[in-house]
Amino acid sequence: MFIFCRPEESDKYHEELITIEENLYASLGLHFKTLDMATGDLGAPAYRKYDIEAWMPGLDRYGEISSASNCTDYQSRRLGIRFRPAPLEPPPSTNSKKGKGGSSGPTQFVHTLNATAVAVPRLIISILENFQQEDGMVVIPEPLRPFMGGLGVLTPKTK
Repeated sequence: MFIFCRPEESDKYHEELITIEENLYASLGLHFKTLDMATGDLGAPAYRKYDIEAWMPGLDRYGEISSASNCTDYQSRRLGIRFRPAPLEPPPSTNSKKGKGGSSGPTQFVHTLNATAVAVPRLIISILENFQQEDGMVVIPEPLRPFMGGLGVLTPKTK
């Protein structure tokens, strides 16, 4: 997921991205935790980053399944992505400049945000490990069943 927004909106959108990811993993019945990453763990572009880690029994620990980063204007400065703010009041009718933004002021750099949403291989591992039964069958989480043709359980092939 990617967002380009005004600087004053980036914190709100960052929380929205995390909420989307948390709701997705909660709906699948996964046990997960959301980590607000320490500054020392961030890459150069990130101003703030959350990681979501799900319990992975095969590893006997939590493993990252998604993340969401607010890169503020780091990427937009390098790519030259700007916006022109809307004027606070309508420009005077005597302004003959067209397409220059009138009295809205100088352009500003957008803020960029990104979130994994679903890292498919890691999610599959987490589902298989958390929903596998003693007999080898895997119970498919309810929200995924329509995408599995209504199948509720994966059964191992017999040899």
